[in-house]
Amino acid sequence: MDREPLVTARARPRIDAFPPHLADIVADADIVQARDVIASWPGYRPTEMIELPGLAATLGVASVIVKHEGTRFEVGSFKALGPPYALWRELERRRALGDTATFTAVAATSGNHGRALAWGARRMGAHSLIFMPAHTSRDREVAIRGFGAELVRFPGNFDAALAAAVAACAGRADRILIADVAGEAGNAVARDTLAGYAVVADEIAAQRESGTVSHVFVAAGNGTLAAASCARLWQRLGARRPRLISVEPTRSDCVRRSLDAGAAITLDLAGDSVMDGLVVGTPSRVAWPILQAGLDAALAIEDEVAIQTLRGLAHGAWGEPRLEIGETGIAAIAGLVAACRSPRACATLGISAPSRLIAIACEGVTDRAVFASLTR
Repeated sequence: MDREPLVTARARPRIDAFPPHLADIVADADIVQARDVIASWPGYRPTEMIELPGLAATLGVASVIVKHEGTRFEVGSFKALGPPYALWRELERRRALGDTATFTAVAATSGNHGRALAWGARRMGAHSLIFMPAHTSRDREVAIRGFGAELVRFPGNFDAALAAAVAACAGRADRILIADVAGEAGNAVARDTLAGYAVVADEIAAQRESGTVSHVFVAAGNGTLAAASCARLWQRLGARRPRLISVEPTRSDCVRRSLDAGAAITLDLAGDSVMDGLVVGTPSRVAWPILQAGLDAALAIEDEVAIQTLRGLAHGAWGEPRLEIGETGIAAIAGLVAACRSPRACATLGISAPSRLIAIACEGVTDRAVFASLTR
């Protein structure tokens, strides 16, 4: 893997305390509520932190740990935390107003979001209607239908499917759109989704002593998981928080380019990537203020790096037990590997021999056929 990652570091100095204006997006109490609600769901347990001493030795750092979201409920990704929690919150709000209708949760998805929402809706006694881009794999469709969803294949890309989902909710009080879209209702859903995702970082803070982690790598599509991780580590650890580095495909690196520009930008064309769940053209408007204030650096990697890292872990290339991670979930650890192999990136990110690194693997293998094709 000799292709240099693209790295953009935050220009401004770190702020020790979580700023009050960001608490308007997601406060400590919001995340505590999300954690307590999610912890009450049957089957909840913190996902595993997997030590990779062979890879750490190969990279020349003190430790490498993978926070593996592949065992998150029946969904197999971090998405089981955000969309279902946002749906739970919206159902609570509506039922508090006396609305006892049977609701339908609606979303667009390229895989994990729809799977998680269908799973959550079934648990909460709601229906689900999922719009999926035409290119999405058959196995992902089958998985979503397996949780009882009505699924509509829609011509075009994810944005087209999202537009169809929005249109399907127009004028329908019995439908709940679980998506990051503009408007008061959309902002509430986006904030609740972010609070749910923050449970991942809350678990990291509880599972690891704060002084033993120097860097956390996290995938960024529209940046919501990265912002959630940033907010929770910042709230809990303040000045002692580890450096947080987002990872994206080079052909769809809207967070990195936004960090470089100092403002949220929209890519003219988000290119395809094997890390399909990260192909997004603009950062979430709810996530961006947190990322702009607290993200330490943003990294962009080529697909080749992701595939080689996925394949290496699957085959135990560094002397570790075999570890299966999906093609989107591999992004954070692939970014970690690429950074450690680049002297320039190490210098920018402050990585050295004593560094203790965590990568959030945001999904397990959610499409066995795709995984098999990448690990041959």
